[in-house]
Amino acid sequence: MSATIKRQRPKQKRSNPTSSPSYATTVSIAVENLINMIAIFAVSGTVLLGLLVAKYFSV
Repeated sequence: MSATIKRQRPKQKRSNPTSSPSYATTVSIAVENLINMIAIFAVSGTVLLGLLVAKYFSV
């Protein structure tokens, strides 16, 4: 009784379509970063303006 050994073929790698960021993903990240920068600018501007007004009315 001889055992037969099946040879396994190497499996082909399938390319993952989400592995590389698409144009829409890049634009989405850029828009999100832009919104965050505008929000930070607005908050810091409000704080600085508040400090300026407080200094003006404290004298």
